[in-house]
Amino acid sequence: MLPFDEILTRYLGELGWYQWWVLFLMCCAEMPVGFHQLIANFLAASPSHHCSVPGLETWRDCQPISDALNMSIPWTTLDGGGSGYSECSRYNLPEGSFNMSPAAFWQNHSPENLSAVGTIGCDRGWEYDCTTYTSTIVTEWDLVCNNKGLRQLTTSLYMVGAGLGALGFGDLADRIGRRRTYLLSLAIQCVFGVATAFSPHVVLFIIFRMFLGAATSGVVITSAVMVAEFVGPKERVKVGVLRPVFFAVGAMILAGVAFGVRDWRALQLAVSLPNLLFIPFYWWCPESPRWLLSRDKEKAKELIQKMAKMNRVDLPDHVFAEDPDDVYDTKKEKDETPRSYTILDILRTPNTRKKSLILVFIWFTNTLVYYGIALNITDLSGDVYTNSLIASVVEIPACLSLLFLQERFGRKLPVFAYLLLTGIGLIVTAALPVGPGRVAVAMISRFCITGAFESTTIYTLELFPTVTRNIGMGFSSTASSIGSIVSPFVWLLADLWRPAPYILFGVMAVVAGLLCMLLPETKGEQLPQTLEDGEEFGKGVATAVFNKALITLKIKKQEKKEEGGSANPGYD
Repeated sequence: MLPFDEILTRYLGELGWYQWWVLFLMCCAEMPVGFHQLIANFLAASPSHHCSVPGLETWRDCQPISDALNMSIPWTTLDGGGSGYSECSRYNLPEGSFNMSPAAFWQNHSPENLSAVGTIGCDRGWEYDCTTYTSTIVTEWDLVCNNKGLRQLTTSLYMVGAGLGALGFGDLADRIGRRRTYLLSLAIQCVFGVATAFSPHVVLFIIFRMFLGAATSGVVITSAVMVAEFVGPKERVKVGVLRPVFFAVGAMILAGVAFGVRDWRALQLAVSLPNLLFIPFYWWCPESPRWLLSRDKEKAKELIQKMAKMNRVDLPDHVFAEDPDDVYDTKKEKDETPRSYTILDILRTPNTRKKSLILVFIWFTNTLVYYGIALNITDLSGDVYTNSLIASVVEIPACLSLLFLQERFGRKLPVFAYLLLTGIGLIVTAALPVGPGRVAVAMISRFCITGAFESTTIYTLELFPTVTRNIGMGFSSTASSIGSIVSPFVWLLADLWRPAPYILFGVMAVVAGLLCMLLPETKGEQLPQTLEDGEEFGKGVATAVFNKALITLKIKKQEKKEEGGSANPGYD
């Protein structure tokens, strides 16, 4: 049988009707991933709050009563900066102290007198501002003050689940196939999404969200691999860009749904039930032809013929003609159990190991920087729903820009350029004073890191061989999840020196961009199929880049061409 890339380019078409159908399926399922990945902005929102005071009404119609607060809550410096009513303490007054009018109260007390009686913690619970949210996990389970660490834990452990899911589902997809892994991920996403809405306790909420994070990783990784394996070399960028655009569309829809549904349980249910629409995927979603070619060539032939029929092309007989080697391989496949691959296979040989570790660092840096920027953009105008919508819209042009950049300049250069620009932008941000200019540069940096992240995904898919592609994606995505877990803690450096987080993020982005230049270009190349193909792919590139850099810096002299031959400087 001819190589699958040759079948696509010469006969089926690199992006025919069948491939568009597969892309449509993957894009539809990408939108709920956007829901679940970003819904924590609303589920775990922490509205303003203060202690509940027995015998005193401090809120009316979601508005604080200033006279009541002045009588019962001390004025203090808040955690987020600035001053306001204390969120975690109240004056230590007897319960009967408020059975009088404010005027009568102030006849018997003075500010100095209130300070003298001291304060106590919120032993009677809290009251919350309900102007923006009717209910969140914070207001339901009082995840504030001494319990506020649980709020961060819900997001951190979701990311832990996402990392474990990326690794587990990546490995599973290479073992049992892309289709079955994808359907399993969708099913788990639906079940645990609904279960999360009915969590009776914060511990179960965290557990359910961990499983949900694992499932969303399975959907993202498997769908990315699926669309890349169905199309030819010239169309990989297009499908790689269009799929994540629907993630941003999902995030935009989430902002609208959250605006209309202010109760966290109803919101979680509203974004989880649409997963039931994917039940027909059991009949509609095909297996990856490249995976079938590595496991079951007869089923691969059936799928290729089905693709040809939908693409309205006729395949000549020689497409499926078997040479003696094919016959021998077919007999061998029937007699032997197909080999299972693990992470060790992408770390065993030197060239594949080098490429894998560089990609892991780039993925780690992408999410570390992305969430580092996202968690610190607080100067956008408008409310939380408007800010969420703007943040989602910014990602769409960043993704679409790759349609031109990765076709015009290849896969490697856009990753390098976006990471470099991100690093420079963040270092400049660290040097700018607080104001609109600083926010604008930070937003440009976010645009660039989004482009870097999506271009890295496309690039990674083409670097790993078919037999370990999902394992490689899972390994890389796990590093990405670790970056998202670590990112909030980097901001603790700001307590020592305010610009430190921006400088660290910027330096890491620049280093990741430079390391990217040590990887081979994949544009227009046939995807490696086996471990041997992957090991041979790109050998000598790092040495060539290093030598060229030495020559450019005039540290090393360029070799002269010999008579009757030629010298390719930098290559062994």
